[in-house]
Amino acid sequence: MNDLYINKCKSFIDFMLSQQQWSGITKADVDSWLSNFKGLSHKEQELVYKLLTNIIYFSENDIADTLKIGVYNCLSYSDILEKQKAANFSMSTHAIKNAHNANVNRSCFVPLLDSDAPHESANNVCRILVQQGIIPAEKSKFLNQVHKLLKLGQIDNLIIVDDCVGSGDQLRNFWEETRIDDGGNQISIKGLCQKYGATANYLTLFGYNKSIGELRNEFPDLNIFCVRELSDQHRVFSDSSYIWKDDMEKAEAFDMFNNLAKNAGIPLYGYRNLDFAFIMHKTIPDWSLPIFWKQNSDWKLLLRRKNSND
Repeated sequence: MNDLYINKCKSFIDFMLSQQQWSGITKADVDSWLSNFKGLSHKEQELVYKLLTNIIYFSENDIADTLKIGVYNCLSYSDILEKQKAANFSMSTHAIKNAHNANVNRSCFVPLLDSDAPHESANNVCRILVQQGIIPAEKSKFLNQVHKLLKLGQIDNLIIVDDCVGSGDQLRNFWEETRIDDGGNQISIKGLCQKYGATANYLTLFGYNKSIGELRNEFPDLNIFCVRELSDQHRVFSDSSYIWKDDMEKAEAFDMFNNLAKNAGIPLYGYRNLDFAFIMHKTIPDWSLPIFWKQNSDWKLLLRRKNSND
């Protein structure tokens, strides 16, 4: 029996863990998850390792770098491009930095709060923004603190911050249903920005491109920025999945993982029937495969969802 492929996968996993490219999980976590797959044929073991080594994983450093790009694109890319054109592209690095800082200083960053877990997810993104020095601490606010700043004319841009988008339902609920007290009247975020002349923006690090496109069509009054978009190619069992060598191997993988999930009492697909193998530092969205984040007496998880009791 040829174990060369599996041994290569194990070496790759050890490297990713040792270099903190898979920050937030340990070798013990990986070994515990792999212990779910007992009694498999050699080919079935290869399918398990193929899935594991093709996880799209964004480390803590990756997230910080992505945030820097996102904040610049959201606030300054178009503005500085026009300034560069006017200056015949002769602006110095110092001048560009000052222009961007000026835009940040006229902005406020608000986490998109998930009603199921208001202490997690987007709040963590805002913490990273401040800890990495991407924005000053005073520019990160909760939504109920923004009204006064808008009324005083201190904000040109309100940026709703999120970590990732699968279906887009959390943004829909937040944008359409959230109300803020405005002198005794309850007003939407859109209405608040329009009343006080601020531009409303939504900045997410990662997102499913189909959902991002739908959100842009639904909310033309909200500037939506997604730094890294995932497509159907990044889904595990889609027709265009990047993971499997051909349709036959994909079908074999589907049958195997579906049977294992069914026997463990775990759904195969994630939220809204999405099937990504996507993980961020210390967290995993519910639109990634549940075999990574669900647990029960018959199944051990790879990484716990921060806002999940599963």
